[in-house]
Parts: sequence; structure tokens; C-alpha cells
Amino acid sequence: MDLAVIICPLVAFLLYYDTLQAGFVYDDKRAILENADVTVASESSTMSALMVHDFWGTPLNASESHGSYRPLVTLSFRWTAHLVGVNHAYWYHWTNVLLHCVITAAVTMIAGGASTLFLQENKNKNELRHGNYVTGLLFAAHPIHCEAVAGLVGRADLLCTFFVLAGLVNYGRRASLTMTLLLTCAAFFSKEYGIMLTPICLLYDVVLVIHGHPRQSKRNNRMLFKRAILVLWSVALVAYRFWISGFQTPQFAKADNPTAASSSWTTRTLTFLYLPVFHFGLLLYPRWLSFDWSMDAIQPVTCINDIRNMATLIFYAILVTVVRKTVEQQSQNKTQKILVALAILITTIPFLPATNVFAYVGFVAAERILYLPSVGFCLLVGIGVQKLLVQQSNRTIICFSLLIVLLASGRRTIQRNNDWIDEEHLYRSGIEINPPKAYGNLGVVLQESGRLTEAEWNFKKALSYRPNMADVHHNLGNLFQQQGRYEESLQAYNLAILHRPQLAAAYSQKAKVLYKLKRWAEAERTLLACTQLTGHLQKDPNAHQSAKVSATILMADLLSQNASRVNEAEDWLLRARKLVPRNPLVYFQLGEFLSARKRHDEAAEVYIQAVQIEPDSIAWTVAAAHALHDASRNVEAEVYFRRAVALVPMDISHRINLGAVLHVQGKFHEAEQVYLNALHLSPNHPLTTANLRRLRNSWNTSHQSRSNNQSFT
Repeated sequence: MDLAVIICPLVAFLLYYDTLQAGFVYDDKRAILENADVTVASESSTMSALMVHDFWGTPLNASESHGSYRPLVTLSFRWTAHLVGVNHAYWYHWTNVLLHCVITAAVTMIAGGASTLFLQENKNKNELRHGNYVTGLLFAAHPIHCEAVAGLVGRADLLCTFFVLAGLVNYGRRASLTMTLLLTCAAFFSKEYGIMLTPICLLYDVVLVIHGHPRQSKRNNRMLFKRAILVLWSVALVAYRFWISGFQTPQFAKADNPTAASSSWTTRTLTFLYLPVFHFGLLLYPRWLSFDWSMDAIQPVTCINDIRNMATLIFYAILVTVVRKTVEQQSQNKTQKILVALAILITTIPFLPATNVFAYVGFVAAERILYLPSVGFCLLVGIGVQKLLVQQSNRTIICFSLLIVLLASGRRTIQRNNDWIDEEHLYRSGIEINPPKAYGNLGVVLQESGRLTEAEWNFKKALSYRPNMADVHHNLGNLFQQQGRYEESLQAYNLAILHRPQLAAAYSQKAKVLYKLKRWAEAERTLLACTQLTGHLQKDPNAHQSAKVSATILMADLLSQNASRVNEAEDWLLRARKLVPRNPLVYFQLGEFLSARKRHDEAAEVYIQAVQIEPDSIAWTVAAAHALHDASRNVEAEVYFRRAVALVPMDISHRINLGAVLHVQGKFHEAEQVYLNALHLSPNHPLTTANLRRLRNSWNTSHQSRSNNQSFT
């Protein structure tokens, strides 16, 4: 075995080892922790649902869907959650790091094959193959990979790259057509640009034909048939993707891709031509990296005399020149040209979907989308170094320069991985590049950690850069509400609604403040407006729906304060249950409403439904037990009190309740044992001691009432 295939993945593992201690950051929470398709929290999250849901767990044909389609990635998250639990980020990161190591090994093997062919063509069979070491080590250490490896949602790019490389190798060896079709499907179901495996294969064949490769002269009819099948299969996959989304293209907020929303054709054209140049610049010099390049992180190119147009012209001129030379039919260096062409295809073709040529995308720039193109880039570097070394020119200088580059890349990778260790580090690292987004997100992190003064400063700093950020106004309103600064909170919520009229969370929180201030009429109007909002173009449909449900419940609570509107209040709670039929909190609220009105039988049934949805919830279990007792259904109440004891064995209150309901049923011996077990946990507990004394008195005095003297916690 080639030693490089061991060394390069090992280097990759050592560089990314620290990321195993990272948590869930940025989009990871939404894709994993808040995704029912991963947590298996509802019946809607069946295996078949994965095939029609987007990356965030929303049906693709819903108007609020983001449109990202990665069912295999979601399935991998789900398997991890099933094996080790949802909240164990450590094992999710292990999977990402191991995938990067496997892909590094694959890239090194491909580079090794390329180096062998290159040396054979140059009649240097005994020359050491340095190209594979250069390619493998550069791929292992390139800082552009940090987002894809350290960020858990980057698994989409890792899996897609793995399947694309496997598909290329399988196709290049003229192996099983079925396997090529399956790998194309797997790449596409990992991330949309995986479908570009087909044009890479076909264009590679074109290069082989141009240079008269021997394989292309054999079985032409059979090869044409295989290519036709591959094309039809890819078209079918794309058609399926459009079909399950209702033939709708995703809509994105203006801030996600401002250039796409520009009315100027010149601005759109010049900027979209420049963005590939910018991405290539990240491959060449990854000094400035950011978790988010949206908003104005990259200023659009608005006029011809912008200096960046010069870089655009030079970039495309060089690219056209290199492509032309690789397809020229010359007798010399055919293998070298084929290898260079393959590297260019891997670099450019997967990037095409991100260029906004086929459809507008939801980002300006993204480092993670360069993971697969960087394979071709690293191959080009490896081929170039191998050629320089074969020419016997300045080997010492070349090796020393490479060492400097690799060490600098490794150092930058370690530094960048430290940024991804938690959200505070990540957002602070982005302040230089995207200050409004970084300050706004940092404010949320600081608020959650109780550092309210710092959080307020960061929110206001974000708004100083971009005053129309509705989310930041909303978060600032939440902070003011937390501090009891209600009038300032209302002003912040009003600004959030002004800048984004569909922000349900702002309406819901504003209504809560009005409710606290006893401004009932305003609160009711606000809640009604919230419940009538649509989910169109929402960045987080689940949060939008949750806010509407919260508003519906609050409306019921508000109306229930008026004795003449109790029936309306109940209707609102029933409406909330209809909105989210699998949300146990809604059932709990409805149960409390019914219990307060002495409708204990109905309340018990509602609580039981909540337990059926979430069997491990101690709150729903205890509520069901108490409601059943209040409804004089003590046999059933006993079952739920026993379940509560099993769920939280060290909580003495559940044992006291169980003993009391057993006493009521006349099960004196069992009740006594329960009380004694409770006293073992908490000796001399006053309520337990009192209940045990009453129990023994009842046991000894059979005519004494058994139901009126017991105390429940």
C-alpha cells in the first residue's frame, strides 16, 4: 500500500482532532436538535418523510420550505441520534472527521494514480511519486475545509464529495453501470450539486475522445448506450426533485443574496461573474474566512470601472487558455493534458450550481461548497509539483516552499477550527467580515448566558450597521422584556414588525408584554394579527409555527379571564391542537383549562394524550395522574403515579402520591410499603410520616373513611 494513503489521512485527523470537543453551532441546532426528522419526535418523521422533506424537516412543497434537499444527510444524523442520543455532539463530530479522513485517503489514491501515469508518460518510472503526497497533504490541511468538517451541517458536502469521487472512479474503470447510477443518486441525495457527477463523467469522456485514448476506440455503441442511460437517470432525478417540491423554486430573503434582488442587470452580471473569482481566491489564500458571507460582506460590483472587474477578466482569460491547451490535439503530453482536464472538471463543474446561472441561490459566498472543487484544485497543484520535480529544477526550493505552504495551511486550519468550537468564538471571528450578522448572533449567545449588558451592546452595534434587521430588533425586545423594560420592549417589537411584517415571534412576544401591562384590547388585536400570518418566505418555518401556536394559547388564556368568553377561549385551545396535533404542550394547556373548570374526566383524557405523545415526560405523567384521581378514576391514577415513580425514582413526592392513591383504594399493605420506601429516601419527611400515621389508623379502624384524610403533593 502507498504510504501516502496512510500519512495524509492521519494528518487530517490530527488537524481536526480538536473539533471533537465542539458543540452544536449555527445551523447545526436547526438541522439536528430542532429537526423532527432527526429526533423522531413525531409520526410525521417516518423514513418515507425524509424523501419529501427539506434539510430542516419542512415538506419541500410547503411555501415556507428553504428548498435544501439532503435526505441521506438527515438519515445519517438520525442514525447517530438513535445510537448515541440527540444531544451528544461529540459523536456527530467524530463522523465528520472520519469522513474527511476517508475522503483524504481517496483523494490521495486518485493523485497517486495520476502521478504514476504522469511519470510513465515522461519515462520516469523509478522517480518517486511526490504528487500524491502534495495533493493529499494539501487537501488534508486546506483551511477552506473547516466549515464543512467542523460544522455538522457540512456533512452534506462531505458525503456528496465521497459519492462523487466513488462515482468517478467507478465510471473511469468502466465498472458496473448500476453502481454508477446508484452513486449518482447517493451524491444527489446528499447535496443537490451531486448531480454534476454526470457532466463531469461525460466531459471527461469527451477529453479522452479528443486525445484518442485507447479506451474510447472500443465498444463505442455499448458506451453510447451507457452514457444515454446515465443522462436519462440524472434527468429523472432532477425531475423527481422538482416534482416533490411542487415544481417551485425556493425563495430567499433579500439579505441572503442581495445581488439576486438587484434591479440592475449590470450589477447582477458583473457580481455573479466576480463571485467565482472570489471563491477561487479563497482556495489560493484562505486568510479571511467567515461563518456567513450574506448581506454586504461582499459588496456587489455595480459599475464597469470597479477594479475587481480586472481580476474577473484575468481569471476567465487564464481559465479559457488552460482549457484550450488541454483539449489541443498534440502528440506530446496527452496523459498530462487528460489529468489536468479532469482536475479542471472537478474544480469547475460542481461549482456551477452556486454561480446563480441555473437559479438564484440563498447565499453570496460559502466556504463549504468549495469542499468538492478543492479536490480538483489540489490535484492541479500536485500535478504541477510533480512536473517541476521531474524537470529536476530547484528541487530544494520547491520542497521548502511546499513545506512553508503546508505548515501555514495547517496552522490556519487549527486556528479556524478553534473558531468553530462554540458559537461565541465563531461569531466573534466573523465580526471583521460580516459585522451586523456577527454582532446580532453574538448578542443572542450572550443573552442566553445571562450577560445581558454585553448582549444589549452587541444588538445595538448590529443595528448601527444595518438598522432594518428585524431579528435583531426582536431579540432586543426579548432582552428588554427579560429586564422588565416593557415600553422599550414594545418599541423594539414594533420595529421588528415594521421591517418584517410576517415575523410571528415579534407579534407573539409583543402580545405577552401587553398582557403583562393589562392592555387587554391591544394584546387581543396583536394576537389575532399573529394567528392570521402566513408562513411564506420564512427562514425558520418551525419557529414561525411555534410563535403562532404560542399566540393561539395566549389568546385562549386572555379570553378565559372574561367569564362571558370562556367558550371562545376553549375554541382557541382546540384550534391550537389542530395546528400542532402532536405537540404535548398544547394538550397540557387544554388539560389545565378543563381542570380549572372541574371537567376532570375530559382533562384526564387530554393529559393521557399528551403522555402518549411524549411518554418520558414527568410533567405530563403527573398531570394525568392527578386528573384521573380528581375524576375518581383511582385505578388508572395508580398506573400513572407508578410511571412517575419509575421515571424519577429519587423524587419523594411521586411516592407520596402513589401511597395516597393506594390508600384510597384500600390497598393498605402496598401503600405502607410505598411510604416506607419514601421514608428510606427522606427519613422523618413530615408529609410522608403524617400519611403513614393516617394509613395505619385507617387500617386499624375499618369504619374510618379512607378517602378524606389523605394528602397529595
